[in-house]
Amino acid sequence: MRSRSGWFSCRSACYLAAGKPVVVQDTGWSDYLPSGSGVIAFDTPQQAAAALDEISGNYSHHSEAARAYAEKHFDAAKVCAELLE
Repeated sequence: MRSRSGWFSCRSACYLAAGKPVVVQDTGWSDYLPSGSGVIAFDTPQQAAAALDEISGNYSHHSEAARAYAEKHFDAAKVCAELLE
């Protein structure tokens, strides 16, 4: 955590692809990917609790956003094309 390496769990990416919103500790990944609908970064326990409340209060919105997030940021064809450029 202290290194701010940007680590993002592949399990979280799988949850997003399945349309399951995630609340993820911010290891620096939010410097490269957006935090918001469907995937919310947190630094403190209070922020994590607030994020869980936000998601549970509007689950259908966050669920749809989670799937869209995975398609936009983790689609293999898009990621591989960017790597090859």
